[in-house]
Amino acid sequence: MEYIQFIVTIIIILVIFYIANYAKRKQDKELKKMQDDLKEGDKIVTYSGMAGIVSKVLEDRIILKTYPNEIEISIEKWAVAGLDDRTIE
Repeated sequence: MEYIQFIVTIIIILVIFYIANYAKRKQDKELKKMQDDLKEGDKIVTYSGMAGIVSKVLEDRIILKTYPNEIEISIEKWAVAGLDDRTIE
């Protein structure tokens, strides 16, 4: 009887672990797809909080034009946290 309880507990832990990892892998896959699909003119924000407009897309880097003074910065694609839907003033 103790073995059955132990096995059921292990199965429940494995199911919870799988569900948690599945959600994270799905989120990572969507982020990677967004980073790979970046194009000129997209407004983005980086993990460091920098925001700007993509001015050029290279193989593994992008050239980012910052909002207020249009300085161009080269960053890695993996540093892009997401698209920025705020308006530029």
